[in-house]
Amino acid sequence: MLPQKTQVLIVGAGPAGLACAIALVKQGVQDIVVVDAILKGENSSRAIAIHAATLEALDTIGCADAIIEKGTKGKGLLFKTERTSFLAFDTSVLAPYTRFAHVLLLPQSITESILHDKLAGLGIHVHRPYRVTGMKGSDTQSGLDVTMESGEIINAQHVVGADGHQSVIRQLAGIPYEDIDDHPVPDKIVSLVLADVVFSPRDPGIATDYMTNCLSPVGMFLTLPLPSISDTQLVHRIVFNVPASSGAPPSNPSTEYIQEQINKQGPRHLSSDPAVNKTPIHIAKTIWSSRYKTKSAIADHFVAHIPGAQGGGVVTLIGDAAHSHSPLGGQGMNLGLRDAISLAPVLLQGTAPLEDWARTRRLRALTTIRMTKQIGALSNLLLSKNPIVSWLTFWLFRIMNSIPLVRRQMVWNLSGLGNR
Repeated sequence: MLPQKTQVLIVGAGPAGLACAIALVKQGVQDIVVVDAILKGENSSRAIAIHAATLEALDTIGCADAIIEKGTKGKGLLFKTERTSFLAFDTSVLAPYTRFAHVLLLPQSITESILHDKLAGLGIHVHRPYRVTGMKGSDTQSGLDVTMESGEIINAQHVVGADGHQSVIRQLAGIPYEDIDDHPVPDKIVSLVLADVVFSPRDPGIATDYMTNCLSPVGMFLTLPLPSISDTQLVHRIVFNVPASSGAPPSNPSTEYIQEQINKQGPRHLSSDPAVNKTPIHIAKTIWSSRYKTKSAIADHFVAHIPGAQGGGVVTLIGDAAHSHSPLGGQGMNLGLRDAISLAPVLLQGTAPLEDWARTRRLRALTTIRMTKQIGALSNLLLSKNPIVSWLTFWLFRIMNSIPLVRRQMVWNLSGLGNR
C-alpha cells in the first residue's frame, strides 16, 4: 500500500530511477517513494555498455565497484571486414584521465538488480506494480496528486519521471517529445536485432575482451562479450541491422531467425553452413532477443511546474523519459544514469539550480543524440550499395585510424568524459 504523501515520488525503477533514489538518500533525503509498473525481474537485458563517465558517476553513490565486479571489462572496439581490421578504439588511452579506462559490459537486468539491492539496503522499498494514470496540482494541499491504476492517490512535492521513452509522466505534464530534425533514418539501419546468445562449439575467433563490428556488403554484425554462464558457456551480445526493404524483424527473434541472419551477414567463422565454414558454429542457446527501431527524440524541457490551488508541484524528467537515441555507440542507459545522479544535489534546492540542471542535461542529451546520428550516417555509408561510396568511407576510416589524436578523440567522445 502506498503512503498518502511524500516529498519525492520517482516513477520508474529502471537504472535511472533507482540511481536517482540512491543519490537522493546520499544527499540526506529520506522521504522518497519509488513506484514501477512491472514486477521485479520482468525487465529484459537491453543496454549493456557502461562507459567511463557513467562509472565515475556511479562511484559517487557507492555503486561502481559492485557493478564492475559482475561485468566484463571491454578494452575497446574493432571495426573489420572479412579480410582486415580498419579502425580500432583502445580505451587504455583514457588511463591518464580516469581510473575506469574500459567499457564495462553487463546486461541491464543485472545492473538494475545491483542498484535495487543497494537502494533496499538504504531503507527504500520499490512499490510494484503501480501504474500512473493521472497527475494534477492538488486542490487541498501543496504538491501534485498522482493517481494510480489501483485508484490510490499519492501527493508529492516533486515527481521524477524515469518511466521510459513512452513516459506517462511526460505526457501528463504536457511536455512535447520530438526528434531534433526531420532527417529520415537510413534504410540500412532503420531496424536492429539484439540478442544474447551462446555459440557452440566455442569459437576462438570471437574476442572475449573487445567489441567487434564486422562489416560486409550485406550489413553489419556486432559481437560484444558478456559475463559467462560457466567456463564452457561464453555469452555474447550480438547486434545486426535489418534494412527496411527486408521488412520488420520479429519482436522477439527466434534462434532460427538469428542463425539465418548470421549465415547471411555475419562473419564466416560464425556461420553454421558447412559450405562456408569448415567448422560450423551454431547458436546453442538464445538467452534474450529483441528488435529495436532506430529513432531519436528529446523532451522540449526537462522540468515543468504544474500549477495547483495550493501552489502545485514540480515534474522532472530523466533517462529515456527525457531523451532517446540510437543504440549505435553503446550509449544506452549511460546518459540517463548521469541525469539521475546529477539531479540529486539540486532537486530540492529551488527553481534556479533545477532549471540550470535541466538546461545543462538537455545540452548533454543533444550532444549524444547528434553523435549517435553521426555514427548511423557513417555506418550507412560503409554499407552503401555504391562501391565507390563504401570504398571511400572505408579508406577514410583507415586514414583516421592512423592518426593517434583522432583515435583518442573518438574514444574520449564515446567514454562520455567530455559530456558528463
